[in-house]
Amino acid sequence: MRSLLSLLTVLAATACLAQQEPPPPVKGARELFFAGAAPKDELPPVRRSALPAASQVERAAPGSTADREAALRALHLGLRYTLLLVRSRGDRGQPVDSERNFRKGDCVALELEANRSGYLYVLSKQSNGDWVPLFPTPELADQSNRIDPGQIVRTPKRACFEIDDPPGTETLFVVLSRDPRDIYELSEGIQGASGPTQLASAGRINSAMDRIAGQYGTRDLPFTEIAKPMAKAASEQRAAAKPADHGDVEPAVYVVNGSRKPASTLVTKVEISHR
Repeated sequence: MRSLLSLLTVLAATACLAQQEPPPPVKGARELFFAGAAPKDELPPVRRSALPAASQVERAAPGSTADREAALRALHLGLRYTLLLVRSRGDRGQPVDSERNFRKGDCVALELEANRSGYLYVLSKQSNGDWVPLFPTPELADQSNRIDPGQIVRTPKRACFEIDDPPGTETLFVVLSRDPRDIYELSEGIQGASGPTQLASAGRINSAMDRIAGQYGTRDLPFTEIAKPMAKAASEQRAAAKPADHGDVEPAVYVVNGSRKPASTLVTKVEISHR
């Protein structure tokens, strides 16, 4: 009798396991981008007065600083970017494959979108190792570099980067941060890059970017996925069924912090190859 009861128990446990739902499929960067999306929210301004001094932190109520820091961190903080081939002045540009090998004379622009509110920076690394800010630019002191979910930011806004010799790869770094403490030095360097302290500001930008790339470019590596365009017939059929999805109908690259640990800053590299 005991053996029969044991057998029935094993069979019942096996049946319960068989009825359990299979584990959910692993989400790609595109799915995580939308899963981590949230409405626009308020962020501290990027200025020294927004950064709490050590004495202020010590006098703060227990847990208040930690709460503020936690509010700035986001699960699956992500970016979506698209390369545009601009053929004429005033042209919005045609989305192209991010792995395209451009030619001399091609004009390229970059469109970016974030899934959370944050501060956006785009910089180009020169052959001598210096970082040149492309967005925001020192020439436009009143240009806001805040980005909110659903907002498309294009750089250059009304122009494009012309591909020239020698052939090679242009490297852009994109920084998205919700925490002013992570990007204060970078912000100050860009704001001062157009004045008499331009040389000192360039050194400050280099120092800030080296720190940011080293700290956030190697820890919790972002998960990258390239969404290719759908076939025209499938795209039209899907568009008729629901509102168009930017990622379904044109090339886009999704870069998301795939870690389960929330983060306040995301850094990614965009490479533009040309021959």
